[in-house]
Amino acid sequence: MSISPSVDHLETWEQKGYVQFPGFLSETETNDLKEWVEQISSWPPDPEKWMHHFEQIGPIARPARTEYIIDFHDGLRRLLTTGKVPETAGSLLGQPVVLYKEKINYKYPGGGGYAAHQDAPAYEFVKLHITCSIAIDDATPENGCLYFAPELHREGLIHLNDQGCIEESKAKSMNWEPIPMKAGDALFFSSYAPHYSPSNQTDQSRRTLYLTYNALAEGDLRESYYVDKRQAFADAAKTGDQRMRVSKIGHFNGKPPEQS
Repeated sequence: MSISPSVDHLETWEQKGYVQFPGFLSETETNDLKEWVEQISSWPPDPEKWMHHFEQIGPIARPARTEYIIDFHDGLRRLLTTGKVPETAGSLLGQPVVLYKEKINYKYPGGGGYAAHQDAPAYEFVKLHITCSIAIDDATPENGCLYFAPELHREGLIHLNDQGCIEESKAKSMNWEPIPMKAGDALFFSSYAPHYSPSNQTDQSRRTLYLTYNALAEGDLRESYYVDKRQAFADAAKTGDQRMRVSKIGHFNGKPPEQS
């Protein structure tokens, strides 16, 4: 079923830099997504294919993120590349879009949060991009839902530190709005919209699917993005740089996996 953004959706998008769609996925679609994520999280590490990133939670190294997925999962590929997800992203961006990257953030109980940041510094190949967040589990302030600072997406990059994040003093001065979500809800946001998420302080997982699209006019750059990211991670591993654990910016606050 296609979903066309209403006038209110478009106005909220323009004003805040993000807009929420409750019940974006049907119950069947949500259940399918939960099943697919269970499958994907159990895939064994394979550096030549999908990319698993881990964090240490107590005595266990647990998945923090999986990305580069759709080449290996037909159901997820259809959801991300056809139908209402890219159509809605294109309607909000004002032109057709193509998938730039995809990831699952797991945030298991005790899982780390993400410092205040904008996504744009990590997306070096494109200028026009939009991200869709789809809740796999209910997201709350207690288990680490997203917080946004509204109306700042037009200001470009804001007070970046050497990690590619928003400087802590600046972040503390910003007005933050929590965005609780039910499983199956979607949130579309600009890659210039400042956001963060705290750690998971509950005994329930907060898994979220994140899909970034760029304007089709800029080209299909997904493979270029991942070739560059894999190389950057390989280079960081050679130097022992722990900052680059899930992204090319150092926003993730989870504990690095312990070496066995």
